[in-house]
Amino acid sequence: MVILKIGTGTEQEREVEIVNEEGTWQSGIYHIFASAFLPNKNNNPPEPHNVNSPNFLGEMNIEKGKGTWTYKGNKLNDDEQKEVALFIIDYSAPDGVY
Repeated sequence: MVILKIGTGTEQEREVEIVNEEGTWQSGIYHIFASAFLPNKNNNPPEPHNVNSPNFLGEMNIEKGKGTWTYKGNKLNDDEQKEVALFIIDYSAPDGVY
């Protein structure tokens, strides 16, 4: 999981969590969530990887070799989609095991 600030310098600035269930940063499916660090009303921390969560913003299918993506969802505008996709395409995970 990586947290990325998108829409910097605009009224729509926000942070999103980018999750790849396989743990690799290669081509494939990525889930995008609104970052939520505070407990919910029941004082439980939010579950960031639940696609049924209201924090789920959609899914991106990234083709790193081609530099292309598709987005399934309706909560990110075109500029936000591009910002997230280009970050994933350019991202290299740090060396080592975590």
